[in-house]
Parts: sequence; structure tokens; C-alpha cells
Amino acid sequence: LLGFGGPQAHMALMRDQVVRQYRWVSTQAFAEGVALCEALPGPTSSQMAMVLGWLCRGALGGLVSGFCFLLPGLVIVLLLSELWRQGQSIASLVTVLVVVKPVVAAVIWAFVGKLLRQQRQPWQQAMAVSVALGGLFHQFSPLVLPAGLLLLAAGLANCWRAPVMGGTLLLLPGLVPWQAALGWVQAPWFRLVEVAGVFLQAGLLVFGGGLVIIPLLQDQVVGLGWLSEAQFLDGVAIGQVSPGPVVLTSTFVGYQAGWSAGGGLVTATTGAMVATAAIFLPSVVFILVGTPLLQRIRRNERVGRFLAGVLAGVPGAVAGAAIPLTWTSLQAEEPLTRLALLGLFCTALLLNRWLKPSQLVLLGLGLGLVVALLL
Repeated sequence: LLGFGGPQAHMALMRDQVVRQYRWVSTQAFAEGVALCEALPGPTSSQMAMVLGWLCRGALGGLVSGFCFLLPGLVIVLLLSELWRQGQSIASLVTVLVVVKPVVAAVIWAFVGKLLRQQRQPWQQAMAVSVALGGLFHQFSPLVLPAGLLLLAAGLANCWRAPVMGGTLLLLPGLVPWQAALGWVQAPWFRLVEVAGVFLQAGLLVFGGGLVIIPLLQDQVVGLGWLSEAQFLDGVAIGQVSPGPVVLTSTFVGYQAGWSAGGGLVTATTGAMVATAAIFLPSVVFILVGTPLLQRIRRNERVGRFLAGVLAGVPGAVAGAAIPLTWTSLQAEEPLTRLALLGLFCTALLLNRWLKPSQLVLLGLGLGLVVALLL
């Protein structure tokens, strides 16, 4: 319920209660858990909740602690998803969403900048640039280069990288997602299978922060017709303002995908549950089943190089997806409105230095409400 402010804030709250207040685990065990979670795909704070439960009460404790950590945010995102769906015909809500989209785009670019500042080595910068170029080719050319494939290629390229090599191996022919070959199936239940496949793939590649889901999901969500780019940005905003990890954007997308399949509220809610379960399933398996093994293999040099390559490519993947999303967020019929949205985007970029993403999005929502009341 108090999980606002991103993974750092979440883990600070956990450390304060679990280590200092209740003394369920030692400081060293907590630090080792953080190191393990940062090396695994998935949202770090959710994984840390499971690790702490696992340390205290085994696998069952891990499941309970992970579920309880996600439950408040999951319920809030479900409620906001239905409110968003019903509000598409309400002019004032549409105005609010138009105002908040440039703010969300600025939050995404600030995330890219934060990641790039952590890239000190030339090979890391080359990886990021290569993945970004691959993402742009994917967006604006017939070449199929999904973000997940680009990140895997970045990891593999780093495994065999020569000292002077950059990320030039990344621009390789891509693979069409398997869902495209099955797109002819129209039954609502099959939509749930599609949802599970899309989010399971994304869950295996969420390295470096929750907003990494944007390049992993945007292309498939838009391509499959579940949401438009502008609507996907709305989902990111909802994920930002709710407690818990921003990866709960998956709940919003799954809800809308289920509803668009024509199955009504039951299918929509089931879609949300399936999407959320699928994107977190790799984390559950890695933490609760493979922790002893992972504690050994994460020290393996080749595994470390692969993870380092994937992390080096993450800023490029997010940047490649952010360009069309930003362009969408700045579209309006009136030139003055477009100029105002651009000014809002630039202002939000500057405010990112002092405000947390959730605070900035809430500020954008408040501004949108004021504009809606004045119009």
C-alpha cells in the first residue's frame, strides 16, 4: 500500500521492517538477496519480497510475501483499467490523458538518461546504440527486429566480444513472434493464450528496471491490435501512479486485451490475471525453485558477460521504443496545442531531476484535471 517511488523506495521499506524492525533476516542476507535479484530478469523489488519470504519460511513464505506485495497495486490497477475503459467517451478524461502523455514520455526518456549515465565503457555505449538502431529499423523498415531478440543478441555478442568490439553483431535478421502465426484464431479463450505468451516472453527479459517492459511489450501489444500507442502510454501512466512495480502495467494491458476479445468483464479480468501471472512467472521460478543453483551460476564469467551485454543494450531498446511513443504523445489537431504539449514534455524532462516518476505523473494528472475543468 505504501509502495510508491520505485524499487529503491520499495526495498528501503523492506529493509527497514524486515532487517531493522523485526530482524527476520540479517543485513548480509538482505544484501546477498539484492545482489541475486539484480542479476535476474524481473522487477527487483517484487523478487526481493519473494526472497525475503523464502529466507523466512521457504517456498510457501516466498509465494505469500510476493503475492501480498503485489496485491494492493494489482487491485488498484484493475479498478483504474475499468475506469479508463469506461472513460474513453468522457471528454474531460480524454483531456486529462492528452495532458499526461507527454509527462509519461518524459519519464521514459529520463529513465533512458539514467541508464546511459551508468554506461561508462565504450563497448556498453556501442551496445546501446546498436540496439537503438535495431529498434528504429524495426519501427520504420520491413526488417523484423523485436526488442527481446535485440537484447538477447546483445548478451550473446558480449559473451564473444573482442576487447575492441562494440555491439555491431546486433543488427541480425529477426524472428517473427510466434503469436503472429496464430493470429487467425479469434476465440476469446485463445486471446488468453496469446496474452500468456506475450507476457511470459517479456518476463524473461525485464533487466535493468520496470520500464524495460515498454520496448518488450509495445510492438506486440500494438501489432496485435490490443491497444494503440497512445493507449499503451495511458497504461504506463497507470502503472506509474499505482503502488508496487511499474510492471503492473501488464495488468492494464491484459485487461484491455481480454475485453477486446469480446468476452466481457470475466474475460477482461482473466486476461489481467493471466498477463500478471505470466510476466511474474519467471521471477517465481528463478527465486523459489532455482535460488541455490542461481547463487552458484551468477558467479560464472560467461553468464556475467551475457547479463552485462543485455544490461548494456537496455537503454537502446527503451530509446528505440520511446521515439514513436513520444511522437504520439505530442500529436494534436491545433498547432498551439502541439506546442503546449512539447513545452510540457520539456518541462517534465527538467523536473525529472527533482521529482520521482510517480510524483511527476501525478502532477501531470493534476494539471490535466485543471485543464479539463477550464475547457
